[in-house]
Formats: sequence, C-alpha cells, structure tokens
Amino acid sequence: MSRYLRRASFTSALLAALGCGGSSGAGGGSAAGHDSGAVVADTGARGALDGSGGGPRDAAPSDSGAASDHAVTTSDAGHPAPGDATVDARTDGGSHPAADAATAGMGPYGSAGSNTVTTATFQVVSPADTFTTTAYIPSGAGAHPVVILSSGFEQKGAGYAPYASRLASWGIVTLLRDDPGLLSSLTVTDLASDVAYVVNTWLSTTSSDASSALHGKVDATKVGLAGHSRGGQVALLAAEGGAKGKILGVFGLDPVDTLTNNVEARTTLASVGVPVAFVGETTDSSGGVGGQPCAPAADNFLVLFQAAASPAVAITSVHADHTMYEDPTACTLCSFCTAGTASQAEVLATSVRYATAFFARQLLGDASVGAAFVGAGANQDVAAGVIQIESK
Repeated sequence: MSRYLRRASFTSALLAALGCGGSSGAGGGSAAGHDSGAVVADTGARGALDGSGGGPRDAAPSDSGAASDHAVTTSDAGHPAPGDATVDARTDGGSHPAADAATAGMGPYGSAGSNTVTTATFQVVSPADTFTTTAYIPSGAGAHPVVILSSGFEQKGAGYAPYASRLASWGIVTLLRDDPGLLSSLTVTDLASDVAYVVNTWLSTTSSDASSALHGKVDATKVGLAGHSRGGQVALLAAEGGAKGKILGVFGLDPVDTLTNNVEARTTLASVGVPVAFVGETTDSSGGVGGQPCAPAADNFLVLFQAAASPAVAITSVHADHTMYEDPTACTLCSFCTAGTASQAEVLATSVRYATAFFARQLLGDASVGAAFVGAGANQDVAAGVIQIESK
C-alpha cells in the first residue's frame, strides 16, 4: 500500500489522496490523465463543453489502456461542429462564431483555432519511471510551443482532452498523462521530476527523431506547465525545481498544495520567475465527505496566489466545485467532492478559455489577452457573476 493509506483509515486516506484532506498533511487532488491510446482529440470533449454529452459526474472513465508508440489519430478540432461550446455558451448555451465573441470583447479562445489536431502516444523512460504520454499535435507547419498538463490524483488524461484539443487547435502541442494512482510509489516530487525530464530532455530528443510523430513539431524554448488539483502542485514544483528557467508560465486548475513528502509548492513559489495564473473554487474549501474537503482552504489556489510574486492572477469560478474542471465522463471518484451549483459545462468552458488565453499570451505572444484576461472576457464574466478575479 502507498504512504497515503498508512496515514489514516482507508476512507480518510482515500479522500486525502484525492486532495480531499485536511490542510498540510493530506494527499493530492482530483483530475484526469491518459487518453485511451489514440483518442480523437475534439469529439470526446464536446459533450462536456456544450452539456450535450456529459454523463454522471462520478462516471468511470473508459480507458482502454496505452497504445503503441506513435499511434496517431486525426480529429477536426480546427473545424468545430454545431454544438461545440464557445465563449458565449455561458449565457445562452448556444454556439457562436469566434469573430462574434471577439467583437464582444471575449477574445477568440473560447472556440477552436484553425489547426486540425492529431494525437500520438509515446512511452517515456525517465530516471524515475516509465510512463505513457499522449500528445495533441497541431497540423500547422514548423515547431510549436508545448504545454504539459499534469493530472490530479487517480485521474485519466482523457478528462483534460478539452484543454489539450483547444490548445492544439491554436498551435500549441499539449501532453497529457494518466496519474499513476493510489497504489503507485511515485511521489509528487517524482512526478515533478518526470515533468522536468520531459522539458529538459525528452522534447528535444523526440522532435529530432525522424520517426516520431513530433518530428520537427516542438519548440522546446517555449514551454508552459498546467495541472489540476495535485497536478497543479506537480506543475508548480517542476517549474520551481528541475525545469526552472525553461518554463514561460504556469496555469493551475484548482490546484491543491497539500504537504506531501515534506514539500509544498508555496514555499518557493515567489521565486519561480514566470507569470502564474490559477482558476479555482471555494465550494470544496471545507466540509466534504467525511469532513474532508477536496480543496482545503489552507492549501487551495488562493493560498498559492498569495504566495506568488507579481504577475499573478486568481480566477474564482462562482459556485463551482473541484471536479468541474474536467470532462465529467472521465472523472474518477468525483462523488467524494462536494457538489457545486454552477453549470458543469459553463465552468469547464470558461476554464478552457482562460487556460488557452493564458498560454496564447505566454507562448504565442498574444498581448491582446492582457495581464488580467480583460481581452479574454474577464470583465464580461465578472459582470455576469460567472467569476471573480484578482491580480497583482
């Protein structure tokens, strides 16, 4: 059994491992990780984004396991179908052209970009372990920036396909990985070390490999990190540690910075040296199943925002919960978290928009997004009561 189970009873330990633990001593969070082999990048995401295909919030993921290296599937991410969520979906549930959204001041990142997206799976052998990663690859020629998105505890990367598909459609290669799970001996520092290995070594090596689906597709000088729940802590630890100086920005999806392995990201966050942004909620800040919140107030995104140096942004999703930041059809053990009253589709669509806008700013140089996301619809979302935002 893992170190989580040795800390308390099975129920308390499981909640702690999900990020549903007491502050400074419980395990990580909740999120999603692996694409079942070669997943179509933009079809599984649609139901979650537009509310048409979402299943129960605690539905089990349909993961068929890792595919062979370089298994590739093409999707139509660059050509949204009717029903794809857009930046306006939060108000009327409908689909509107990106141009209309931009005119309304929402920016274009609530809809797919012009790139068609393919996926490919790779076996990565790092000093810590061997794992499968799924790359979402833009169709555009030349080298592209990269985002590595770390899953929360016990989650599958398929739950983050909405982010990966959207980012890739705008020209950013995105990597997803399954969380190794409760029975794995890997710690948050091991996972951060894996991220640093990918940044420092694997990206360049794979891009140089003529047989790789990523051959010539990677610009290893333009890399961003993201993560949900415990994955947010992993992303920050990597940016503060082994990947420091190689990262241009970190975006946390309701990150949980619990004290595991005597490590907290907040300790050295102020010295990370790059812009950071967090989107999160406060529904799961107290209470929860068995009295264990999924994102304890003492360890949540607002604590990380306070610990961060400028520039930093904290976006609070009003009435959301910890599980709304991933595709509900791929979320594992989501019923352990306190349910919010916000629209799942609305929260996910908004989070995908802000994450995409953040990396468009940091990796693609789109200054129109603005330091506090004014160019990505922040003012409109605040006025509509969808979010609250704080920046420094």
